Amino acid sequence: MALDKQDYTSVVGSPPCGDSVQKWEIAPLGAGYTIRNMQTGTHLSVKELCRGATIFAGHFPTAWQFITVKVDDENAEMIEIRWPYTEYMFDLADWGNSAPGTKVQLMVHKISPMYHRCRLWKPVFVQHTLHSVLPERVEDDASSTTTISAADVPEGGELVLVTTTTTRTVVTKVPKY
Repeated sequence: MALDKQDYTSVVGSPPCGDSVQKWEIAPLGAGYTIRNMQTGTHLSVKELCRGATIFAGHFPTAWQFITVKVDDENAEMIEIRWPYTEYMFDLADWGNSAPGTKVQLMVHKISPMYHRCRLWKPVFVQHTLHSVLPERVEDDASSTTTISAADVPEGGELVLVTTTTTRTVVTKVPKY
């Protein structure tokens, strides 16, 4: 899966090549996951929820549901990417056309993923993200802000999960009367 280099918003099927338009950060968002392109910082989303709706990269994070599917033929696990609590899932347009550059869209299928493989995606681990604590500028002695970024990469992992937590503590002195 890659961003189309003609507009950097269209999402297309593409064989792996290591190009930055194919690198995605998968991070928890509520009960699901957001998918953000590492080059542009844009998130995968849809403009409407219907059959054939085009997946595009925009500036608002969207939570997607990941369903793990075991593929016995390849002794591998792949994922279906779905709109939460629905049958809408990522699929290649033109009934699963595997030609490079085919748009990724939402479809509804009752067929087993073993017989319609173009809706299965194989995340490939590309880099380690190290745990870090980055202190931000302190405004005064009474308040401070710390941003914590942590990566959860399974051993020999295939997904990069990043969680960012921001905590701000403000101490206010109240005079005694």
